[in-house]
Amino acid sequence: MTRMIERNLALGTHNEAIARLGLQHRVRPTLAALLFSMLPVVAFAGSPPEVGPADVPPNNQFDTAPMVSTLVVPHTELSRFRLPVIDAHSHDYTSTPEQIAAWVQLQQQLNIEKTFIFTGASGSEFRTVVARYAGVYPGRFAMFAGFLKDGVERPDYGRRLRARLREDVRAGARGLGELTDKGMGLVRVGDKAYFIDDARFDPLWEEAAKLHLPVFVHIAEPAAFYQPPDEKNDLRRSSNWSLYDKGTPGFDAMLAKFETVIARHPNTQFIAVHAFNLANDLGRVETLLAKYPNVQIDFAARMWELARQPFTARRFFIKHADRILFGTDNDPEPAMYLAHVRQMETEDEWFWPADAEWWRGYAMNLPDEVLHKVYRDNALALLAPTATR
Repeated sequence: MTRMIERNLALGTHNEAIARLGLQHRVRPTLAALLFSMLPVVAFAGSPPEVGPADVPPNNQFDTAPMVSTLVVPHTELSRFRLPVIDAHSHDYTSTPEQIAAWVQLQQQLNIEKTFIFTGASGSEFRTVVARYAGVYPGRFAMFAGFLKDGVERPDYGRRLRARLREDVRAGARGLGELTDKGMGLVRVGDKAYFIDDARFDPLWEEAAKLHLPVFVHIAEPAAFYQPPDEKNDLRRSSNWSLYDKGTPGFDAMLAKFETVIARHPNTQFIAVHAFNLANDLGRVETLLAKYPNVQIDFAARMWELARQPFTARRFFIKHADRILFGTDNDPEPAMYLAHVRQMETEDEWFWPADAEWWRGYAMNLPDEVLHKVYRDNALALLAPTATR
């Protein structure tokens, strides 16, 4: 939990805090906005756009970081989400009861109804985290567990895996998440990696289906992270996240492993967080959604990818509103949440999206019927009563 929540709450009213963030201009719907809402839905072309001269500058000197824009455009005054929201992708960001209380107060101010907490924990560790969040604020947080990793090589691992999942459900788990395999294995024992498609994990997916538990999976990272972090890599400024030359199978191989699991377990509800880490290629995401009806997605911590393709992203959200969950995957700060409001609800231009360090972007101005589903309805459906334990 960062100091920003406490600082802004100490400043007085939430509106005063927002004013201090510089979000002070109000705009009204324009003819452009009406025309924007009437854009037709078109099919993805399936081929990348033509490369222009600005994309391959001489001497590799092109870098947007030091540029100071002279563009003057209106920005919408923001104070909260327009509709009730469930943040379906967050983590244990706090360390004290006071920080959790401040987070809850911020959620109330911003119209955030509930937050999914991905603990990655199981057993006694999971119960400890549940007590801190849902134990104090039962209606405010939905808790998601990890899974048993010890003894993956033992012959009774499958039985123990099932038993531990049921134990975690009795302790309050509403699903599994966030289960991560970026290419180093879902479980690692020494130098041995057990990838997500290893049959040892099949009992976990089967038991989740039996208990009607959603499974949130983080597969791979953006493809650029597996490529050389050089001047040709548009995510090179995140070289500290680079997986290049780390001995992973690579992006496409990891995606194929996840597809194997999804196809092998059609009755399990998977959520591909970060949109399969394919937010830069929505046509490919669309293909995957069409291929696997047991998959939903979120764009948590990938809104910056959508911000540079607002027309394509808007069409995608409208077409697939039933398959998208809203999530942030970021420290709970007012500015972070309001950056999401700006991108989802306004027609603002040339602003910094949430979690952005590469480029400014543009908003999607999504209609309310889409926001209702993405913000809340789809997440609520995942929390429907589970099977008898």
